[in-house]
Amino acid sequence: MRTKVLAVIAAATLLLSACGQGEEAEDTTSAPPSVSAEDAKSTSLDDITVEGKVGEKPKVSFDAPLVVDKTGDTVISEGKGDKVADGEQVTAQMTLVSGTTGKQIESSYDSKSPAGFPMDKSQISEQLYSALLDAKVGSRVLMSLNGSAQEGQPAQTLVYVIDIEKTTKPLTRAEGKKVDQSKNPVTVKWADNGEPSISKPKGKAPKELESYTTIEGDGPKVKEGQSVAVHYSGWLWDDNSKYFDSSWQDGRGPFAVDPVGQAQVIDGWNEGLVGAKVSSQIVLVIPPDKGYGEQGSPPNIPGNASLVFVIDVLSAQG
Repeated sequence: MRTKVLAVIAAATLLLSACGQGEEAEDTTSAPPSVSAEDAKSTSLDDITVEGKVGEKPKVSFDAPLVVDKTGDTVISEGKGDKVADGEQVTAQMTLVSGTTGKQIESSYDSKSPAGFPMDKSQISEQLYSALLDAKVGSRVLMSLNGSAQEGQPAQTLVYVIDIEKTTKPLTRAEGKKVDQSKNPVTVKWADNGEPSISKPKGKAPKELESYTTIEGDGPKVKEGQSVAVHYSGWLWDDNSKYFDSSWQDGRGPFAVDPVGQAQVIDGWNEGLVGAKVSSQIVLVIPPDKGYGEQGSPPNIPGNASLVFVIDVLSAQG
């Protein structure tokens, strides 16, 4: 699950698309530390000691307070796996330590829930992307940056120890058996690259969340708390002439839903993605109360709008 460990390096710079529930989050990675450099006892990554084996929670020590002016990173233990590449989905254990106090803020080793995120600079911070790009699976990476561990807290130098467990290359589209759609309220058709389009919905918009499978994949079922990569397009129930948002456009890569079930997306997504099989394509018909409600999402989504999403489930990790 995404918690404070990813608050700065991922969630703070996550771009919330039309399927989300807010505006682009404020980037706090450049916020100056609340402790001045003059008062710091440690000022460099070289002043940090990390003990323990990769695969076990590290012990991080330094003379606090630590203030590192610029974001830095270094590989402190190199793995033997393949190099992390752009566009891959990364699973990593992450430990976050306060530069001000020298104490651990949080570790995914404690929660037994590794972080999952895409190597995509539109969805994670450039600092995290740069620190992990070309690092080998099995490596332990040390990184520092300035920001807030949690919204509303003072800025400080934060220390991350990142153990890269594995990477996977997400699918580019759903792969599986096409399913009969005769009982579905919309019929999905596909362009050569897999981009979907839909027919005009039949009947009245449902009052409850409905899910239909159009392509049945053979991957594992998505579980609550995982990081899920998807491609999607969304339409208003009342107007299928054009989508209001689509990850297929403008060179955008797969969109990360993390952690599914509690992600910063509409309720219809958090509920409807759980149980879907990786490599499948599903259609979610979402009533207003599980979408954008009375307020809508201007200018493209009016209040009390029912929505239709076609979603390709490309990967699930964590």
